[in-house]
Amino acid sequence: MTPEIAQAQTAVTEAADTVVDAWWSSILAGDVDEPHPVYGPALKVHLDGSRLRLSGELESAEDRKELIRQARERVGRGIDRVDASDLRIARRDEKPGILDQTLISAFPNRQAAEFAQAFVIKHSRTEPKQHEIVVQETLAEEEERLRGRLPADLLAKARKWLEAGQALLILTVDETAAHRVRELLEEDTRSQWTIAVPPTLSESRR
Repeated sequence: MTPEIAQAQTAVTEAADTVVDAWWSSILAGDVDEPHPVYGPALKVHLDGSRLRLSGELESAEDRKELIRQARERVGRGIDRVDASDLRIARRDEKPGILDQTLISAFPNRQAAEFAQAFVIKHSRTEPKQHEIVVQETLAEEEERLRGRLPADLLAKARKWLEAGQALLILTVDETAAHRVRELLEEDTRSQWTIAVPPTLSESRR
């Protein structure tokens, strides 16, 4: 991990904690319709007197554990117990390790792209198989590697985007995680745009 990414991850954690704390404050004040800043509208929150009830579906057991931890930290602040019996983990029929998918997102500068990369890694709980941030100054040294990952038409477009001053965040993840990663890029990092390259066989399957 580069110092820049480590610094971005620290900034992401601090910013995310602030937003999540504000969300919980609004929930305990009775505004239960506001979606969770990380888990979104798939999570439902109900206040039954002093009981906080969580329901809906989350992506993973880690997400469920983290959400319950957040809720239990608020016991004593208007609630006395947390009921997570209806909080489920989404079923996934896809098998990991078969297909990879590359996502390309554009940001106004390298710093914004580094922040987005750290945010996605933290909140998707997915470690990208490959990742890089490309700006116009680094295109020459990155182009050979990108040629093996991007279709020719996208590589040509990437050059134009970079010439326009954009920074490109390129992430390759397991195809089963691609939907969640793209959702985070489009909705939470405010990328200027995001494109998904058609899935390819994972290297372990070639």
